[in-house]
Amino acid sequence: MARSAPARKPDPVSALLALRMQARGFSRGWSVSPYRGRARLRVTAGAGDGKQRQVLMGWPWSAAHAEDIAAAAVAAREAFVAGTPLDQALQLHLGGQDTEKETINANCPAETEPSLDPDPDGPINWPALIESYRERKISSGELKSSTWGKIWQPRMREVIAVMQRHPAPSQSRQLLDAVISRWSQQPGARGRQMQVQQTAALLRWAVDGERIPDCWAPPLDLSPYVGRKRVEINRTTPIEVRHILEMVDDIPDPRWRLAFQLVAAFGLRPEELRHLERRGDQLHCSYRKVASRGSTPPRNLRLLPCDEWAAGWDLLNRFDPERMPPLRAGESGEALATYLKRRRRWQELRNTYTSMGEKLVPYSLRHAYAHRAHVVLGLAPKVAATLMGHSVQTHLAAYSRWCGDEVVDAALTQAGIQWTASCR
Repeated sequence: MARSAPARKPDPVSALLALRMQARGFSRGWSVSPYRGRARLRVTAGAGDGKQRQVLMGWPWSAAHAEDIAAAAVAAREAFVAGTPLDQALQLHLGGQDTEKETINANCPAETEPSLDPDPDGPINWPALIESYRERKISSGELKSSTWGKIWQPRMREVIAVMQRHPAPSQSRQLLDAVISRWSQQPGARGRQMQVQQTAALLRWAVDGERIPDCWAPPLDLSPYVGRKRVEINRTTPIEVRHILEMVDDIPDPRWRLAFQLVAAFGLRPEELRHLERRGDQLHCSYRKVASRGSTPPRNLRLLPCDEWAAGWDLLNRFDPERMPPLRAGESGEALATYLKRRRRWQELRNTYTSMGEKLVPYSLRHAYAHRAHVVLGLAPKVAATLMGHSVQTHLAAYSRWCGDEVVDAALTQAGIQWTASCR
């Protein structure tokens, strides 16, 4: 049985300094740690003037000098808060002790000197760091466990794989360059974009929480790493009603036909097919999508008044979970896409839409529902968003592009007719 590593002994100087500095109201982002037998003051970029500072102090790292170290560090911070430029504040309160005012990178992974600092100065334990990040994302409600496993985990595995190479990256820009290597010929690709964004999010969280040094802070502008597509990919488009009806006639499997009709009639996300139930005289969707803006509430499903063709399908009475196709959690969209790609009529429609500069995908059914609600019926964005189970912000961001001049003119004409009628 392998022996576990010996527990790290607590550093009495660090503990004593923590008490001294806490009593003096020392703030987050400013810290003192040992470096080659001397005290080192560290200021993070977030707590300073946007640039990290690491300055050696004049005192040896010992309990006998803890009071002097704490007093000088607190005085430098108070001077900075009062308006003194950071470098001047450090020189004023640390320089009087013949301090070597050299900026060092001792907290970056390149350091090989041993340290008694409670924050490890040696190599970062990336698997442990990522596990902490996963727990934080899930416990805070930002992500569901299934979303982490399907979307985030593959990108985090790439980070770990890159950091296990020799030589490993020693700062954020090197890491970002390394994780996009597989997309070197695909600038702007969606996978490359997600890898960059999620890697940067991990680094930003870790640096902000002082779990890793500031040299790992990602750049504010990630566009050079994401790259720009050489050819703009067409945006997905709403499918026309006549094509919906053609596809219903073309689907031989009654299970997939029912699934297709449900998505088209109610503007469902394919994943929501697994979360439907009948409640009285309505179908109810219990699915909650967790996103950065929060989770979407469950909702009752409603047909749009302009969709007489969908009313004729009698979906309320036909729905039965036992009559649905087999769908696995998190894979319903992919399953529906795979089935449709095998239908000849769907392939023909995709080619037709492509020739018009558009892109046909299963989500085009949901887009079509939004288009009919937003443009054909002229429903208020809040109402249309509620029908679809997402926020008003999401609705406007995704569908406001369909509100062109002809839609504005039609809406004004209709409003004028209603106004004239009400004044009679």
